[in-house]
Amino acid sequence: MYKNLVKNHQQQESEIFSTQSTTEVIKQRSTMETQTNSSEEVVRAEQMKLILSIDQSGPWLSEMLNFEDCQYSNCVFRHSLNNISYAQQADVLIFGPNYEQITLQVPAEVRQRQLWFVFSLESPAFSHNRFNKVINSFNGSMTYSPHSIPAHFPYGLMKQKADNTSEGGVDYAKNKTKGAYAYVSNCYSHQYNRLETMRHLLTYVNGDIFGSCTNQQPCPRKGDDFTCEAKVHPQYRFYLAFENSLCKDYITEKFWKTLENRGYFIPVALGGLSIEEYTDVAPPDSFIHVYNFSSIEALGKYLQHLMNDDAAYNRYHEWRHSYTVTRETNKKSVCSLCESINHPESLRAAQSHLFADEWNNQSNCKNLANRSV
Repeated sequence: MYKNLVKNHQQQESEIFSTQSTTEVIKQRSTMETQTNSSEEVVRAEQMKLILSIDQSGPWLSEMLNFEDCQYSNCVFRHSLNNISYAQQADVLIFGPNYEQITLQVPAEVRQRQLWFVFSLESPAFSHNRFNKVINSFNGSMTYSPHSIPAHFPYGLMKQKADNTSEGGVDYAKNKTKGAYAYVSNCYSHQYNRLETMRHLLTYVNGDIFGSCTNQQPCPRKGDDFTCEAKVHPQYRFYLAFENSLCKDYITEKFWKTLENRGYFIPVALGGLSIEEYTDVAPPDSFIHVYNFSSIEALGKYLQHLMNDDAAYNRYHEWRHSYTVTRETNKKSVCSLCESINHPESLRAAQSHLFADEWNNQSNCKNLANRSV
């Protein structure tokens, strides 16, 4: 997910710390004062809180954690892979699910005053992304799961329009003569064969699979920029948003970027444990889910029906009158993170057993390896 950001991490690190060194941040923590803004108090910092990432999630988090305009904005984020002395000075440490080294390098007396959070946006279906029981004293988690405390970071958000702006009269089916397409860069999927499932579906409705797994890449992946697809693939009606693993609440950018994309595709989703996980977070009648059909053949025939019925196809776009979709970081969660750091009492008791046991529980991931989807 954040592979591209990590690639040049060593070069980035010196730049990040030169902007305002961690040492300077530590010195400033005790000098900043609370300011007021009109009638409501905005806590700028009675004491600055240093949040430090000490694994490869740092470059990704540096783009997410902007505390400006939060009620509690006295949190500062830095990341470093190399300097353990920074870790001992931090108020909060953030690390990945399997990061064991830190447990050996932070003295017990330092640990007692710190908060430790585990961060991951990937699926627990894969063993490398399960929370290691060695790290049995973290105080909170930061994942896509709505059960994460103190903050959760979903891949996308639905927002209701304030003015109910109408997009009425738009024929979203116009010039869309092809069926479904997908980009697949991760050729491995967990407990089901994603590529074969897609190929099976495309025997009933025309379409294409692009990406490194098929050696066809008309739109090279550039981070989270999907504008190319709207320009190159406007003739398709559907996007196959099939996750690499089918775990509870694991709904990634594949789904959200399809709703957000101005190419106006309908996402055909395969993910999660239930359809309700999608209906709870997505605009109404905005997607098609594999679980709604008795077989891939039945799904394929329904998609073919939508190829021939423009009115039925357009009904999947009516949500655009009342809702928008964004993949921007959930600002509420960012602000909640800083607030919880300023009031750590509820986080002092280790939550690792409660959350890690739930996260690692493989019954929260569907296994379709030996049966039809």
